[in-house]
Amino acid sequence: MKYRNLIAASILAFASSSVFAGKIVVFDYRQAVLQTDYAKQRLDELKKKPEYAKMVAEYEGLRADLKSLSKEAESQGLTWSDDKKEEQRKKAEYIQVDLKNVSQKLQSEQEDLTNKLLAETQKHVPDILGKMVKAQDIDMIVKAEALYQAAPATDITPAVIAELNKVMK
Repeated sequence: MKYRNLIAASILAFASSSVFAGKIVVFDYRQAVLQTDYAKQRLDELKKKPEYAKMVAEYEGLRADLKSLSKEAESQGLTWSDDKKEEQRKKAEYIQVDLKNVSQKLQSEQEDLTNKLLAETQKHVPDILGKMVKAQDIDMIVKAEALYQAAPATDITPAVIAELNKVMK
């Protein structure tokens, strides 16, 4: 009985692989959008905004302050009293909280831009993919996130980026 099931499973696996021998490609929508020239231009514009630049400067300043506190503690910490150690620990904690808040604000700005870019390109991507399916005789497009591994030759993301660059000038 076990041998019959094994033989049946083998035949089924062989038959299904030979029946569906179509072209399967990989596509990363998010990467395709974010790697376009248009997206890079919009990111540069975001970085040039005074509010964003101020947050970046604040973030870098806080990181420098934290690094400075750490170096000071490393070099002089053994000579500090318990009160001084507690004061330095609190300073470091406050800076870390501020750093986390600024980091979240920067990340939020970047996510907002990403969402806008995804929305703006949403109307173009299906058309581009449809043309590629016809031109390259593609049977299936699989999300890159759904795969563990794929050969680079199966990735159509660079081709979609090139087409988006043409459309999103």
